[in-house]
Amino acid sequence: MNVYGFEVSHVDSLILGENDEENRIQWDALAEARRSFIADGIVPHPAGWLHADIIDSWTRCKEMGVDPESTDLATPLSDDDFQIVKNEYAKLVEAAKPLIEIIDDLNLNNEYIFELISRNGVTVLRTGDMDLHSIVRNCSMMNEPAMGTNAHTLCMKYGKPYIVLGPEHYCSALSDIAAIACPVFNKNGVVVASLLLTQPLPEKPWSVEYRRLLSHALGFITSISAALENQMVFQDSLAMIADADERLEEERAHGMRTRHVLDTAVGSSGDPILILDSSGIVQHASPEAVHLLRTTMDDVIGRSTESLLGLEWPSAFEPLMESSGVEITAQVGPKLVGIRGNAVRSAQGMETEGFVARISGLHEPKARSGGASGEVATITFDDILGTSGAMHEAIALARRYALTSENVLITGESGTGKEYFAQAIHNASRPTGSFMSVNCAAIPPRLIESELFGYESGAFTGADKAGKPGKIELADGGTLFLDEIGDMPLELQATLLRVLENKSVMRLGGKSYRKVDFRVVAATNRSLAKMVEDGLFREDLLYRLSILTVTLPPLRIREGDILFFAYYFLNECRRKSHEGPARFTPAVEKLLKEYPWPGNVRQIKNAIFSAFYAAVSDEIDIPDLPQYLRDGTGGPFGDFEGLSYAARYTPDGVAVEEQAVEAAPDDGSAAGKEEAADVPIMLPEEFLRMDSIEGAAIRLALMYAQGNVTQAAEMLQISKATLYRKIKEHKLR
Repeated sequence: MNVYGFEVSHVDSLILGENDEENRIQWDALAEARRSFIADGIVPHPAGWLHADIIDSWTRCKEMGVDPESTDLATPLSDDDFQIVKNEYAKLVEAAKPLIEIIDDLNLNNEYIFELISRNGVTVLRTGDMDLHSIVRNCSMMNEPAMGTNAHTLCMKYGKPYIVLGPEHYCSALSDIAAIACPVFNKNGVVVASLLLTQPLPEKPWSVEYRRLLSHALGFITSISAALENQMVFQDSLAMIADADERLEEERAHGMRTRHVLDTAVGSSGDPILILDSSGIVQHASPEAVHLLRTTMDDVIGRSTESLLGLEWPSAFEPLMESSGVEITAQVGPKLVGIRGNAVRSAQGMETEGFVARISGLHEPKARSGGASGEVATITFDDILGTSGAMHEAIALARRYALTSENVLITGESGTGKEYFAQAIHNASRPTGSFMSVNCAAIPPRLIESELFGYESGAFTGADKAGKPGKIELADGGTLFLDEIGDMPLELQATLLRVLENKSVMRLGGKSYRKVDFRVVAATNRSLAKMVEDGLFREDLLYRLSILTVTLPPLRIREGDILFFAYYFLNECRRKSHEGPARFTPAVEKLLKEYPWPGNVRQIKNAIFSAFYAAVSDEIDIPDLPQYLRDGTGGPFGDFEGLSYAARYTPDGVAVEEQAVEAAPDDGSAAGKEEAADVPIMLPEEFLRMDSIEGAAIRLALMYAQGNVTQAAEMLQISKATLYRKIKEHKLR
């Protein structure tokens, strides 16, 4: 039989029969073999019901003169000798205490004793019913010469688990107990102790049911032993780390002081600076440099010049080392940057120990005047941020559309960057013309007509005496951006359609048309097709505007972009203030990735700015975030529609539930409910209460995983959300 990696053939030898009656016959044969050996000296042959290891132990006991009828089965130790053993096993006892507490938590219904026993048979830690056996004594040694055949001696002698039952014991005083023992190995594979569970035999120790319980119990003891071994390795590692920390404490303190001075100097310079070591690896960076490179501080530090800038070290930097006035260029994503700097020389001036690089953006966004209105378009496609495939596809499509002269409709949720795309299309197609923007939702309906078409002198009361050109007229040679086109009054849509068809416009109060060469880029976060069905938008205008359509993906489906923007805006804050938190805790990163961001990029910018100025440490943690983020609501102005966001985070970042879910039915069905999988730890079933088993299994899994909840959940074969809930129920944290 294999139990947790151990070969335990002895367990199978206990009861081989197919039913209780056959097993009882073999049990009686075992008792008769022991009687014949002790009374008549007849050495039995190994059989399915009598293992050779037991026979060998009986033989050793007889040769040593062990009295099989003795009731005093322990050799007393002096106080000094017992103290020596305690001192030797102090670390092992400390490691075993949390595991022994698990046994206590099980609330075993039957009498039992659970012990940690030293290599020479001295109990160093014990729990259970202390009055169960008279042979169990403090300050005594229980080994084969003292108590005859026993499970813990055999398991330490042969290095594998053992179960010794009733008549298998050499001494009659042990004939009514079951003993289950497992060895404990140190990191070198040497047996240093054993774990022993002792219980009274049931009325029918030969039954098939009892055999099954023994197997479960042995599996449980073996898992405790493995956990103890892992805990010892962990303690040794901690001791080594503590020793190393003590030796390096002064050096680390000196290094931290030096780094703090350097970080302060670099961070307060206001310039985009990278500090490289002698191998061309980035050691420090200013917030301005991180912002310019569109990345995060953690991503910059430790990068080589080749991976970060595409420049081989040191050959590409040789011109800079020879003259501080020289500038080299590097391609970083869509941007071209310039690099100047100075080498850091050794005291003798012979060797290069580092380099201070100052970087600058060489790509300047195009900015075009909007005539009398003075509007500008500063955004190009190179300025649109994002690393996700969905955004790259949208940019690539918009670039292709920009090469045509057709009208473009940009659709997407609020905050996805529709105006950025409109400016980028303009700068890619008509960069020398004006970019005229009209927000159809922001201008009162009675004024939007004059805003678009302009007016002549005296067209209406209060009109400028000189008249005024409209945005369409001002967009001649350029682009007219109609933002929130879905809010344009229905009666004005027919007039706009005629202008688009004829490319000519007449001012209000005018008598003639003016030819205008302009391109329309419209944007909306509404369903224009649905508005057409409802009679709120002209179908022919929709066809005219949507010849080419670009749909911008919401932030929540742009894989990788949420943390990208979070760190981008964090760096922007640090660039302005030259101090403050430089990173997010893992709990915050998890929450940011799971939150659906109904306000998209605009919302995440506001959230990061708020958290940055609320934080008091060098990391942004859960309590620093806006309340609506911690509560899982849609934003500072209320819940987002159609989704019940179940993620609720405690101050330490523990999510009560893992994701946004549809509201569960309240009809009593099982929909939406999660059932915990069976815990894969074998326990003596009839001895335990289910709630105790569950709590003990969770504690054991957490001990195995050294506190890592994700690994513990995998061991228990349940979800992480379920494990967090169970931890709370059992008050384990």
